[in-house]
Parts: sequence; structure tokens; C-alpha cells
Amino acid sequence: MTFDMCSSSDMLEELILRNDIRPYDYVISELKHYLAKAQESVVFDPYKFTGDGWILLFPRNTDGTSLWNMLTGLSLFYRATSEAHLLPRLNTRPTINGLTFGIEMGPIAKMTIFQQTEYVGRPITIACRLQSAVSSLAENPSYKALVSATVFAEYFSTLANVRGSNKTVPLRNIRDGRDFHCKLIRTLVRAKSQTNSAVAP
Repeated sequence: MTFDMCSSSDMLEELILRNDIRPYDYVISELKHYLAKAQESVVFDPYKFTGDGWILLFPRNTDGTSLWNMLTGLSLFYRATSEAHLLPRLNTRPTINGLTFGIEMGPIAKMTIFQQTEYVGRPITIACRLQSAVSSLAENPSYKALVSATVFAEYFSTLANVRGSNKTVPLRNIRDGRDFHCKLIRTLVRAKSQTNSAVAP
């Protein structure tokens, strides 16, 4: 699973111009603490920070409910945290604010590079490509996930509260750019006014 913040470059640029990135730093720090807390109930590795999000690695036997709770929990937490501590500090609020996600499954290989544990494999590449493709499939990509057809069938198809719309996207450098079958999922399904509080995992 990979996720990142929509419009992060625009928000960070404004804060850098004002020489005060503390609001951005605060949100990133709170996301880090959220992930650490989530590890108490779900087994996963917060493998890599990408500057405005993370790549998270889950064991093959993770159940679909746990993955869904991670998607919705992160979405609710980020919305509450950004609306309380980041957006009010911006003179120009971004038109699009939220998180986008990509998920793929499959084997990955562990290696050591410069004394650091790293992972390589097709699932990581595809998850990142899917996450990037969300904005091309939705007018407002906020709080949406693109998951491969196999991930949806394996983890989400039996969950009554998860709805996915069929999509095909060409993924750069994947199978010569041929259409990749996936599902687009909303990670926040309630109206904004219904809940604005952070939700613990």
C-alpha cells in the first residue's frame, strides 16, 4: 500500500516562502505517530517515507477488514489533522486536499543497500503507479484508492461497505503500457460534516 498527500508541493511551497514549514512538519509527524499506533493492532512495515506519504508493506495473510480500516482510518485522521493544523495556515488553500492510495499484492525481495534494509519487486512499483494514476481517473482524487483487480477480489470483494468501480489504466513501463485492470475505491464515504475527528486504528 502506498499513499500520499494531494497538493503537498503547493502547500509546502507556500510555507517555505514564508519560512515556516512547521504546520507541514506537524502533519507529517502526526501521520508517523498514527502509523506507529496502528502497528499495535495490524502487522505491517512502514517501509519508506516518500516526502508526502509512505509505502506500507503488509503480510500476505492480512485480512481485508484490516486493510480497509487502514485506508479509512488514515483518511479520517489526515482530514482532521490537516483541517485543524495545516489548511488554516495557508493563504491559498489547495483546490484538492486529501490522500490518494495505490495497492498491489505479490512477492517482494529483501536486500541491504548501504547498510539499510530495502525491498524491490513488481508490487511496489505497481502500487506507486496506481496511486499516481488516481488523479487521471477522478475529477477530485481526494480520499480515493486504485487497487489491482486481484487485490480487490482477494481482500475487498466480500466486504459489504466497500464499493469499487471498474477502471483500466496504462501503467508506465508495466506490460508495455497495456491497459491494467483495477478498481477505484472511495476511502471516505460519509459527508464531511458527519465526522471531523481523528479515528484511532
